[in-house]
Amino acid sequence: MLIHSRLLRKWLPTDSISIAANDWPARSGQTIPSLDGLRAGSVMLVLLGHLILPSSMIGISALGLDVFFLVSGFLITRLFFAEASESGQLDLKAFYLRRIVRLYPVLLVYLAIVLTVQAARGGDINAFEVTSVLFYFWNYLTAHQEIVGESSILPIGVLWSLSVEEHFYLFAPLAFICFRGSPLAMLRATLAVCAATLLLRYLYCFIWPGIEKTLWIYRHSETRADSIAFGAMVACLVQVESYRYIIKILASRTAFLIGTIVLLSSYAIRDPYFQNTLRFTIQGLALIPMLCGVVFGQPFPALNYLLNQFIVRWIGQISYSLYVWHGGIIFLFSSWVFQLPNFLSLFLQLALTFVLAACSYYVVERPALKLRKLVTNSASGDKTATAAPELCDLTSRKSMAG
Repeated sequence: MLIHSRLLRKWLPTDSISIAANDWPARSGQTIPSLDGLRAGSVMLVLLGHLILPSSMIGISALGLDVFFLVSGFLITRLFFAEASESGQLDLKAFYLRRIVRLYPVLLVYLAIVLTVQAARGGDINAFEVTSVLFYFWNYLTAHQEIVGESSILPIGVLWSLSVEEHFYLFAPLAFICFRGSPLAMLRATLAVCAATLLLRYLYCFIWPGIEKTLWIYRHSETRADSIAFGAMVACLVQVESYRYIIKILASRTAFLIGTIVLLSSYAIRDPYFQNTLRFTIQGLALIPMLCGVVFGQPFPALNYLLNQFIVRWIGQISYSLYVWHGGIIFLFSSWVFQLPNFLSLFLQLALTFVLAACSYYVVERPALKLRKLVTNSASGDKTATAAPELCDLTSRKSMAG
């Protein structure tokens, strides 16, 4: 039975399932409703595509990654604006330390267990592959391996996307400082990145005919940068008062429905050339109204409500561990998994993924969060040569007004 949205608004906690209009500009310590829910949805799409659905439907996992990228770009850029608006500067050292403490503990534990099991089984270990994961160039190495007909001997295939995100984390704060925290300048930069990335994809296909039939474009950072930049673009738009009407339009029910239709329609075109060129742009643009809708509006209050339920938010909180560990389930438990009927095998893979991810989150991630706060406070205490120049443009009326 369909429930009218007006009735839903009477009993849904609307103040906690989206950001009120007067709180749209980024500020320190602000909670962003629905963001964990979006992470949950994206990681579940990845798990479905990789563990449950047939290989012909693996594209659904790519959609999950697109949402991951979009949310990352939005959140990190918004955190830049929040920190700079509070202190007038962006502490580079603290930012990079936070990223290291956030990402490495889970990754190191996963690699340690995988390498230990591989060694115990007497298998080979490719040190260069491990190095590429730790130093975030695995996306380039795995794309090259496909071209030359090689494959990884370790269960690290899915970790390529971490490299793409890390490259964004590396350059985004530098761009923010370069543009002195100006939302308008950052907005122009994100638009330029999106345009340049699309042109580069076409250029690659022109220079190397047939490259569109591989995963080269799909996994390279320079050809996927727009997937993250679209999220950063939304964060910039919100900071410019004269452009917030665009956010209101994008957060509407009409925009949400149009975005959904465009997104689904993009999967109907099976041409590899389109899939590796224009489709990334179309899908990135189509996802923007969905992000704006659940964060800054309530086009469908029931959806906002669902995204903010405890179990959904919990899945979002452990999404990083879920993503890392799901790639190793078959490798670690193949002797159990393949002895069961197909349905039970799929269920066991999913259950084991959640068990390992929960253990990873509570034993590794949460203690690391405490360490991250300690490291950040220590880094923030030393302002010499660690903080960016004062970001005067960020707090100026001219910058905020557009």
